[in-house]
Amino acid sequence: PAPVSARYRRPLQWIFLLLLLFSLVTLWYLTLSSKADLQNLNLLYFYEYEPVYGQRRPFTLRERRGCADADPFLVILVASRPGDVKARQAIRITWASRESWWGQRILTLFLLGQDARGEAAAAAALSVEDESVLYGDIIRQDFVDTYDNLTLKTIMAFQWLSQFCSNARFFMKTDVDVFINTPNLVKLLLQLNSSENVFTGYPLIENFAYRGLDRTRFISYEEYPFKFYPPYCSGLGYILDGKLALRAYELMSHVKPLKFEDVYVGICLNILKVNITIPEGAERFF
Repeated sequence: PAPVSARYRRPLQWIFLLLLLFSLVTLWYLTLSSKADLQNLNLLYFYEYEPVYGQRRPFTLRERRGCADADPFLVILVASRPGDVKARQAIRITWASRESWWGQRILTLFLLGQDARGEAAAAAALSVEDESVLYGDIIRQDFVDTYDNLTLKTIMAFQWLSQFCSNARFFMKTDVDVFINTPNLVKLLLQLNSSENVFTGYPLIENFAYRGLDRTRFISYEEYPFKFYPPYCSGLGYILDGKLALRAYELMSHVKPLKFEDVYVGICLNILKVNITIPEGAERFF
């Protein structure tokens, strides 16, 4: 192609400079507005004085190895789908293969809902029940196990802890595709053993509410009218001390559930005025 003449080159340079200036101004505006939005975030928007969201769903499957025999130092509850049979088995023979580290008892259980495929998945449902009989480490309620119901699964975890394991020193929620460095995690928690209001994990600060086309990240203005989320810990793995987990569950009956379970837990803990604990070496347990 013919070279661009000097007559056209200069306007192109000006256009480039204007675009660059516009980008910098936009970035500056977003930085300032993000701080303003966080300051104006009113999380009591989600709070109801009466416990209108306090529904105790029945458990259709329960763990066999509970907290009655011994007080666990750490309870790890792993969010899993009914079809994740191989992933659960991999966890049982790897990072959850030991029931104690450094003299502290660890209890690892799996959280499931009902198979979304319904009657067509009868064989899979029986498989989950057989798996429960074999290992005794599955907790299940009667909601449908879908992406949009992950918050119900997390509420189930807090409900189970409140009803059946309220004496646990620490509680962790994680996902089935996450590898936990259990010995390092226990070491870290031993350093925090005398602390209260412990809420730790991978912190997410000033995350914005996504309004784009990706359905897995999208949240409507009706469900969440604010531009930014409060500080929260990634759902890949977060930890609360046992007493704080019980307080959070009590509050959940007053707080409208949100699509994203980790944001929802963050909202509850922000209402309780609990800050994220960021101890040294926290990344070592992932």
